[in-house]
Amino acid sequence: MKIVILTQYYPPEHGAPQNRLHDLSRRWLKSGVDVTVLTAMPNYPRGEIFAEYRGKFFASEEIDGVKVLRSWIFASKNKKTIIQLLCYFSFVFSSLIIGLLKLRKSDVLICESPPLFLGFTALMIKYLKRMKLVMNVSDLWPESAVQLGLIGPGLALSGLEWFERLLYRKSSLVSCQTEGIVKGVLDKYPSARTLLFPNGVDLEMFMPEEKDLDLKKSLAFPEDCFIVGYGGNHGRSQALSQLLAAADRLRDEKIFFAIVGDGPEKEMLQEKARQMTLKNLVFYPSQDRQNMSKMQALWDIAIVPLKDIELFDGARPSKMFELMAGEIPFIFCGRGEGADLAKTSGSAAVVPPEKPEMLAQKVLELSKMSKEERKAMGAKGHIFVKEGFNREKLADIFLQELRKSCVN
Repeated sequence: MKIVILTQYYPPEHGAPQNRLHDLSRRWLKSGVDVTVLTAMPNYPRGEIFAEYRGKFFASEEIDGVKVLRSWIFASKNKKTIIQLLCYFSFVFSSLIIGLLKLRKSDVLICESPPLFLGFTALMIKYLKRMKLVMNVSDLWPESAVQLGLIGPGLALSGLEWFERLLYRKSSLVSCQTEGIVKGVLDKYPSARTLLFPNGVDLEMFMPEEKDLDLKKSLAFPEDCFIVGYGGNHGRSQALSQLLAAADRLRDEKIFFAIVGDGPEKEMLQEKARQMTLKNLVFYPSQDRQNMSKMQALWDIAIVPLKDIELFDGARPSKMFELMAGEIPFIFCGRGEGADLAKTSGSAAVVPPEKPEMLAQKVLELSKMSKEERKAMGAKGHIFVKEGFNREKLADIFLQELRKSCVN
């Protein structure tokens, strides 16, 4: 079986789609599948092409045995809508050129959405290379763009909704990361064949680890403080200002916030923290996945925050599963599917999104629990993900469904 994965996001970038697709491709490769990835020059989340890829229109490499073809993208730190559209469409057209010139005929083409626009490249390759199309939807576009205030009513929105339905109609399978996305797809196109392919975790990479005291010292974590960690993107969807507001309320407690990662709002958040004179909160650079497992082992608890919009009631942030695998208890700031999973796991407390006073109170409560109580919470999380969210098992289920819906 030959599979092509078309995605704007792939390692060495860090992020949920990057990690999910990387794990999927290398596990399928081990199962005897011929996997090729067609992706952009790495630039996420800072909007800068990584140094070793600059000045190239095309590049070919192998990552963990998987063949990776890369094409040019217009990358920019400017987050204005028109600039971001240029970024998206530059990859749409460069990937179409490279796809038609470099891709061999394969059985299945999996297109990662968002961005929805990449579906144009997927449709062209589907017909010209005669492949079965699978749309993998990790976020409902254009619905999420509307709720985030990026697009309003009008012809553009109507056109995007028409194109969204077209992609579902032309797909042999639509795989979705959450139950809410499955429902959203079926609301738009009831005849779609869907598969719930949830975020999960690589249990070989994220596992319970002993605290690395040398690492703790190098990061200058205070010795006598309760450590609260966040690791991930610093973007609009995470609304990290709620962490700053919670830290402000806890400035007189022996509680320290370690904020790890990068993203379009990081500079704004750092400036805001300076203006608030937060001495109990420090920002740290983005870490690769191996280091992230060691980093989170230093935390007493973690926070998984979301912005307070209805769309995120269907969100299942991948960082939840990584924390559970590492036996780190956490606070989930959200509602819906993510909150239900957090509660069911037994490894998390839940507060409403963007309610920093409630978040601060919950952090204080967990800090007063005994280490044994928090350890028991974390252990429940590991059992939970091992049973239902092991990426190895999820990859096998996805592959079986591809054979049924696209090959047989």
